[in-house]
Amino acid sequence: MFPEPSTGQRDTGGRPAFPASGGAPLSRFARPRGSGTTIALVSDSHLTPTARGSMKVFHRTKQRFQMAIADAHRLDVDGVVVAGDITKDGRADEFRLADTLVETLPEPTVVLPGNHDVGPQRLLSDGAAFGRRYGHNGYPVTTAMGSATVHGVDSTSPATNHDGGATAAPELAELTTQSRPQIAVMHQPLAPIPAPFDSVLPETDYRVHNPKATADALVEAGVELVVTGHLHWPFATTYRGLNVVGAPGCSTFPPSYLLLHIDARGTTVTVVPLAGEEGLTEAYDSAVNDHDRGAVIRSVVQDGYFRSFPQIDKQRPSSRQSGQSPTPTEPTSQTPSGRSG
Repeated sequence: MFPEPSTGQRDTGGRPAFPASGGAPLSRFARPRGSGTTIALVSDSHLTPTARGSMKVFHRTKQRFQMAIADAHRLDVDGVVVAGDITKDGRADEFRLADTLVETLPEPTVVLPGNHDVGPQRLLSDGAAFGRRYGHNGYPVTTAMGSATVHGVDSTSPATNHDGGATAAPELAELTTQSRPQIAVMHQPLAPIPAPFDSVLPETDYRVHNPKATADALVEAGVELVVTGHLHWPFATTYRGLNVVGAPGCSTFPPSYLLLHIDARGTTVTVVPLAGEEGLTEAYDSAVNDHDRGAVIRSVVQDGYFRSFPQIDKQRPSSRQSGQSPTPTEPTSQTPSGRSG
């Protein structure tokens, strides 16, 4: 159970059911389906070797990313996706730290740019330069992970001067349709910003500017699930025929990453914490003091947001064969143990 804040104004009412150990199933989609594939997805790490403070708890960013890496190795995942904003401000020292950590990730790995990573004031000017740094010859990059195909999409658009970015939808329409289950990952959200965050965060800064064209191109290519970052908040929804998941940030409350487990019944998305009760409390106290979204985070937590998990559950028990039990609804054997700090 998530603990009450330890500093500042204390919340009242029931405690939210975000676990300080194990994982929480965010969604169980009927599709994509495959044959026992697990993918780790880390977003918004905002790595920095020096900064402290803010809702991003900068002094914990290296530790959080290292914990996600350790999980990926221990769970022997079929691939890892880093969904953007790997650095705080795109500085040289931040990229050196990111490079060192990315080198320790298990292969195959897809690393995507975020708005904090590229731009006129950053070390890297655009997604193409970012991709070259991490071994990608351009985006979208298509990579096989287990039984799945992952399309890494560059949704940054530094020329727009907005954090929302955009995708090159015509290029997405040229993706080769695969027989294996297909997942697309990009940094900026594709679906509308979920309530109540939509009341305080401008869509121009928190969503791709061409969502309909992007979604339709992905559907045409055979993609069934899209995972995005940038918002730093876990949510599940559908948009124009696609299943859509928003990833939490590993630098902010709730500090966590996603496990995508694909099997014959569908895809289970699990939010895995990267902190124990003490670390969750620190992240929460930092988040609720944020000028833009602190009040919203406080309200949704008080209202029991994490007790709404799974937000979507479309899987059905498989038929029993030869007296065997149905496949578990979530990869419990894949769930990491408790966290400290």
